[in-house]
Amino acid sequence: MKLNYIDSIRGVAILMVILGHIGQEVRGLSLIPHLLTSYGQMGVQLFFVASAYTLCLSASNRITESHQIKKYAIRRFFRIAPLYYIGLIVYFLFDLSLLWNKNGTFSLPEKYTLINVLSNLFFFHGFYPPANNNIVPGGWSIGTEMAFYVVFPLLFYYFKKWTSGSFGKALLILLVVFIISQLIFVLVYNFMGLLVKNNNFLYYNLVNQISVFCVGIVFFLFEKNTLFTKDWKFDLIVFVALTSISLVLWNCNWLNIFSVIPVLSAISFVFLINIFNKNNKLNLNFLLRIGAVSYSMYIIHFIFLFFSALVSLKFSQFINKNIILVVMYLLTVMVTFVFASISERYIEKPFINIAKKIIHKIH
Repeated sequence: MKLNYIDSIRGVAILMVILGHIGQEVRGLSLIPHLLTSYGQMGVQLFFVASAYTLCLSASNRITESHQIKKYAIRRFFRIAPLYYIGLIVYFLFDLSLLWNKNGTFSLPEKYTLINVLSNLFFFHGFYPPANNNIVPGGWSIGTEMAFYVVFPLLFYYFKKWTSGSFGKALLILLVVFIISQLIFVLVYNFMGLLVKNNNFLYYNLVNQISVFCVGIVFFLFEKNTLFTKDWKFDLIVFVALTSISLVLWNCNWLNIFSVIPVLSAISFVFLINIFNKNNKLNLNFLLRIGAVSYSMYIIHFIFLFFSALVSLKFSQFINKNIILVVMYLLTVMVTFVFASISERYIEKPFINIAKKIIHKIH
């Protein structure tokens, strides 16, 4: 069953992510644009919440299916891996071309060690810092997502078993998961002196993001709870309030504050999803289409960010920074969308169909 509001949410998520990355390339933004672009990175957490929700929906619809785990693994692998592997090759060639342009010779970039490449091929780069986010730009989120796929069947099973239809129990389990992650970070700090900082390895790790995914699971199990069935205006108020708190916390210097912001943002996104669910007029065709190709857009857009950075650097002395931000953002989104649509047709869909054929043979 296709849910338009989920595709719309994926569209919002990738638009947020691209905005966040463009904002990093335009220096000297005024306060409000700077805050908005910085918060754009939370689009990844919106992806995570939507991913957990749709996985729960899929698992529930296939509860009587034979060989569930095997088929689940095949679907997830062929949905994510082929495009990621192609991205690895494309960015390797892109890095080679940059070195050629800089030095006039082809040489292997230092980051392409055997262990780094293998870590990305087998998706355990989320647990190996040198390989975490440099072989494929933005690859940290794919590593974290794949790690979540591994534990999802157990998480979903025990959430259903332990909550027994009780929303209060679900919130308690979510709180316990969050506290356990915080205790792990306390141990890491005491023994290794490492903190969770924005966009560092600990921030990217599944330990820090697991609560975000769990928010999506809880939302799926209890979306009929009275908290989520109120008028959409209530959802809007809660979403704005929680987002505002996240933005305030963003500039705090509290220890490990970036282990709190992702889960707080995830909770706010539950109400954003509700807004789109209750207001079909928000599910615009262009947003649905962007959502449908959002994975390809995520993998591809980093190439165009490089050129956006060059343009920003060249014109920043003559044109207002905020204008540069808007122009570069729109251009990057449009060009990325075109290439992502091609990717969806010739890479994503064919491999998804291969997965279907394999599953059919198993059945």
